Amino acid sequence: MNRFFRRRIGLFFLMILFSFVAFGQQSITGKILDKISSAPVGGATLKLLNEKDSVIKSTSSDKQGSFAFQVSAGKYLIKLSNIGHQPVDKQVTITDKNVQTIFLLDPSEVVLEEIEITAGAAVALKGDTMEFDAKKFSTREFADADELIAQIPGVELDEEGNVKAHGENVTKIIVDGKEFFSTDPRIALKTLPAEIIDKVQIIDEKSEQAKFSGFDDGQRRKVINIVTKPDKKRGLFGKAASGYGDHNKFQLNSSINRFQDDQKIAVNLMGNNVNETNFAEQGRGGSRRGNNNTERGLSDTYAAAINYNNLFLNKKMDVSGDYNFRSSATDIISNSETEYILGTRANQLQQAAQTNSNKDIEHRANARIRWTLDSAQRIDFSPNLSYTSQGRSGQSASSSFRKVNDLINQSNRSNNNDNSNFNFGGDLTYMYRFRKSGRTVSVNVSGNKSTNDALGKNLALTQYYKEGLVSRIDTNNNQSVTNGYGSGFSSRLALTENLSQRTRLQLNYSFRNTTNYSDRQTFEFLAETGQLGELSERLSNEFRNDYNYHKGGLSLSYNKKDSLRIQVGLSYQHGIRNNDRTFPINLVTKADFGSFHPELSVTYNFNKERRLEFNYNTNTNTPTINQLQDYVNNQNELRISNGNPNLEQEYNHSVKVQYKDVKRTTGQSFNSSLDFNYTNDKIVNSVLMTDTAMVLFDDVVLGAGGQYTVPVNVDGAYSVRLTNSFGVPIKKWKLNLNLNNSMYYNSNFAVLNGDFLNGYSYGLQQRVGLSTNINKRFVSGVNYRINLTFTNNPIATTPTYKVYSHTLNHTLNYEFLKSIVFNSSLLYIYNSGVLNAPGTKTLLWNASLGKKLFKRQNAEIALKAFDIFNNAQNINRRVTDIAVTNVMSNTLARYFMLSLNYNLRNFGK
Repeated sequence: MNRFFRRRIGLFFLMILFSFVAFGQQSITGKILDKISSAPVGGATLKLLNEKDSVIKSTSSDKQGSFAFQVSAGKYLIKLSNIGHQPVDKQVTITDKNVQTIFLLDPSEVVLEEIEITAGAAVALKGDTMEFDAKKFSTREFADADELIAQIPGVELDEEGNVKAHGENVTKIIVDGKEFFSTDPRIALKTLPAEIIDKVQIIDEKSEQAKFSGFDDGQRRKVINIVTKPDKKRGLFGKAASGYGDHNKFQLNSSINRFQDDQKIAVNLMGNNVNETNFAEQGRGGSRRGNNNTERGLSDTYAAAINYNNLFLNKKMDVSGDYNFRSSATDIISNSETEYILGTRANQLQQAAQTNSNKDIEHRANARIRWTLDSAQRIDFSPNLSYTSQGRSGQSASSSFRKVNDLINQSNRSNNNDNSNFNFGGDLTYMYRFRKSGRTVSVNVSGNKSTNDALGKNLALTQYYKEGLVSRIDTNNNQSVTNGYGSGFSSRLALTENLSQRTRLQLNYSFRNTTNYSDRQTFEFLAETGQLGELSERLSNEFRNDYNYHKGGLSLSYNKKDSLRIQVGLSYQHGIRNNDRTFPINLVTKADFGSFHPELSVTYNFNKERRLEFNYNTNTNTPTINQLQDYVNNQNELRISNGNPNLEQEYNHSVKVQYKDVKRTTGQSFNSSLDFNYTNDKIVNSVLMTDTAMVLFDDVVLGAGGQYTVPVNVDGAYSVRLTNSFGVPIKKWKLNLNLNNSMYYNSNFAVLNGDFLNGYSYGLQQRVGLSTNINKRFVSGVNYRINLTFTNNPIATTPTYKVYSHTLNHTLNYEFLKSIVFNSSLLYIYNSGVLNAPGTKTLLWNASLGKKLFKRQNAEIALKAFDIFNNAQNINRRVTDIAVTNVMSNTLARYFMLSLNYNLRNFGK
């Protein structure tokens, strides 16, 4: 009996205790609705943060969009995120009453921060984003991000660090959804350590207006977003390296980064004389992935880059900016041999030797401000600024032959050119969402202004031969001064309205204006005195070009949630072009352009792992001022060119079909895209080639063996390209297999001596990559690539030319005896021969042996050897519509270097 009463009394006091606790607790309840359809949003993630920004609770909304938190009195922040909607933050204050709230979510394209991957997923697909788990790829300790990115299926890095994903150029690398060195995306991959990367996202990014309104405007760009690990978002990290070797080779580079959650500051510096021409190449010591860049030569480079990111105004304003400086000096020595394959010049040969000295200085700055004024309004502003200065000086000697001993002409020339360009501009977008579901308005305005100044000096002596004897000697000694400017303004207004729960309408209007001006003055040097003579009217020109475009249209969108999206639209564009030549003869011409622009896009999601997209768009391309300007450029009297003020604008049809398939648990991914482009009024060169001297104008003579080139319009040019990428981890052997291939077919057009030529080219590229995923102490990879190109012209002496190359690359990083590190990169290249020349084989081996230092082993002293076999060479073999060319140039030779590297890692502070 006593035991019974004790239990009852204990239960009574326990009930009283729970009553007091419950009395001190209040509830936050609410519903989550889609702002356009008013449908409940289930599965949304809600996190409850206290005043110290610590997450104390989290939950998800149910199928009815409802959620609830039990909390005590105080101030809280609710952070809500859901795939397909923009994230929302809401402040809540709890006193002695329960709080009810409603979240109305704005739809959005896949927002970078929203993508959530279930635990263990190696790869995932959502909307326009394919995401890879960085843990599934291995890199050496203290490796840069580019070593990890290069292992991602469908991603390729070229010799200069440029990135391609699924066959398209990556225009921007962003970090945690924020801008990061947007002036040069290659810098980001050399700034971030691979070890801080959690996810890698490949995104088909749309414009800000398209993401806000939900209507595709046809503007797409490939972007890679690097998601950092949660414990690596705060800290100080970086690297420093120096090295000195034989032949006075040196290398210096450093990077320091400070991440404090939303605030990111990064500074990069570099200097070297080992052909590391940009930040993407630092650490390679001039080693390359190929050997066909004959314009590379030998370079000294100094560069600096700074980036800043932060959030202001209670995290409603996202501010980012970066600045990039580069100064380089390059010396190039090249020899070329060209065989012409068409017309009367078939089987003619040209041999040339050139030396060039180039100096470049670049300043580039970008900024971006994204300001969320409130839940209905947003502003996006992106200014940019750049200045470039170029100096070019060179000497060349060339000879043309009908046969080996039948000389046509010989030319010796020297030239000096200086050019500077200043450009600034900006892009501003304002977006507003009305209270009525689905009704939005957005306005985009962009503009730019540029100036260009150039000074050129040219001296050439050309001898023409007939039956082995000199028949004429021409001397060309002049100076040209060019001053020009350009400006542009464009705007776009878009209005959207819901017609039903699944159907939306968009009205859009855009206006664009461009103005370009160029004043070219050419003076001949007087042979008697060596001084400048009078202005040469034939070789001078003052020209202004103005374009005005008006475009209006409508689009209709049908969206069945998570499965099907269809958009169809039609717009009409009317353009007016004014050409005003004021010197040497006043001439004003005017042209009107009118064209319809249909569009169609279809997206079908089979499930969360498979997606099919179809996009059809049309666009126009206007001729450049250099193509329009009626100016005779005879700086090289064997290669005279002129403009064409009567050029029409190009009208292009683009079709893209893309299929994506991933297996979230196994990590297998497949991406395939088919691109078709068809162009009317395509701008191509019309080439006049002659075996005898020909008078082009009163005082301009095209010598024997020369070419005169003018741009013209042709119809019917088209190209087809199929690109595939496949990646799968082989878990049994701890390997990652990547397969990438592309096939293309181009219909080529040219005009030769008035005859229309319709040739074509096609080719195949296949790449196979295999990399280990064992641990950081043993990282190895093998890559094989074959390029095969066919060029066909039915009227050529040899109708079909075949050029192919094989590339095999093996990399190894092996750490043994706890602190000894061996690195090796072995590259084999085979290029097929042209012009009856044999194929060339190149074997390049770079290796280093180093010792780790200090307790944390974050420093290393190493002896590095580059091109151990001393086999490096630059060879470029190419086939055009009228000729086959073989070019060889100087390149960086074998050298040894002693280097010291230090890596800074201090996270969590």
